[in-house]
Amino acid sequence: MSTKKQTNIFIIEDNKVLSLAVKADIEASFEKMPLHIQTFETGEACMKSFIKEKPQIVILDYHLNSVNPNAADGIKVLDWIKKENPDTHVIMLTSDDHLDVAVKSFQHGAADYVVKTETQFKKIHYSLSNIFKMMKAKNEAKKYKMITTGVFMYFVLMVFAIIISQRYYPGLFR
Repeated sequence: MSTKKQTNIFIIEDNKVLSLAVKADIEASFEKMPLHIQTFETGEACMKSFIKEKPQIVILDYHLNSVNPNAADGIKVLDWIKKENPDTHVIMLTSDDHLDVAVKSFQHGAADYVVKTETQFKKIHYSLSNIFKMMKAKNEAKKYKMITTGVFMYFVLMVFAIIISQRYYPGLFR
């Protein structure tokens, strides 16, 4: 059994076929990684699960309301995700190859922007690889910070112990 922590990925895409294809591609591309991938057709459908599970990564369709006009669009869902958990990495997925859509996505906190083309799976794979590297680097930095803090505290306690022992046992270190 692996001791690695499982990475939760949510795919929010109103095109069910594309959603399942992205999920299958991620599972095949990262088969050795402990991943838990869930798909949702609307942002509203994923909200309860999002609050409960706090996924590390979300792949989010920009035009979520193309099938259901009453559904929130991708930007509204992105804003909600970032408000709920700013550390979640969001990859915007869209059929729009327009600079203003990309800029708007980044301004609202997206980590990456992928256009739905024949290379979308390769681009998603590349984006996920980069996010996994960032997550690993952040976890290692956190680990080293804890080690450094522990070593520092050990030396502080040792100095404190020496000062106290000199106060109560002045000839101890002569």
